[in-house]
Amino acid sequence: MAKKFAASKIKNEPAFIAKVLEAGEGILRLAPTWVPRSFLTPGRRLKLHPDDIYALGAERGGIDERWFASTTPAANEGAPPDEGLSYVVFEGKRVHTFKDAVAAEGPRLIGKKLWDRYQRWPVYS
Repeated sequence: MAKKFAASKIKNEPAFIAKVLEAGEGILRLAPTWVPRSFLTPGRRLKLHPDDIYALGAERGGIDERWFASTTPAANEGAPPDEGLSYVVFEGKRVHTFKDAVAAEGPRLIGKKLWDRYQRWPVYS
């Protein structure tokens, strides 16, 4: 599916998250987040290669959704705990979840006013 990123040990320490945010001059690069649904028929609107539509297995369902800047896990039966979560990419590797970045750098990412009100990423993806 699209570009594959090298596996890496997840680094969710606040100091490392701050380093990644500073290196990107306040911009975080996020890997695509593909979500399968066993109860839907993929309609090919995502323009995935045909080999990628059932990349996670037919029992998991076809990939029907792409989530952006997600801090919400997908509630799919048999899903890994991080399914649906966006990952931050740094130096070609997935280094931590966007959810971890928001927890560590919330006011810098969304602004103090929104952070004080919601204490989380206030977008449902």
